[in-house]
Amino acid sequence: MKFVAVVAAVSAIAAAGSASALEMKDMEYLQAVRCHALAGSSLIQADTSAINALVRNQTYGRTPYVQERAKTERSRAARQARSSDEAVQAQVRGEVAGACQVWLGGEEGVKAARASAPSAG
Repeated sequence: MKFVAVVAAVSAIAAAGSASALEMKDMEYLQAVRCHALAGSSLIQADTSAINALVRNQTYGRTPYVQERAKTERSRAARQARSSDEAVQAQVRGEVAGACQVWLGGEEGVKAARASAPSAG
């Protein structure tokens, strides 16, 4: 009887933990990977601790195709950040200052952005 109670308690804790986990679509993951590469570049040098954890946690369970796309996107973003073209550098800075802010906040930033977004219904 005690065994059943322990199993039920452990199951409830596991369910509560997984309910708070952030689920990102593949496209969101690829956007976060791009922002991670841009923010970590020598051009930007932003605090990447929150996005590091986000990308690391979201990598698990991705299909090999998505992981390969992420690798390609990371390389492309790093190449753009190293560009000597001032227009490209301005675009990178603008992207990090704008669209990447959600991802730079990590999991909590994404949850907050989702909570403040207008509902689709």
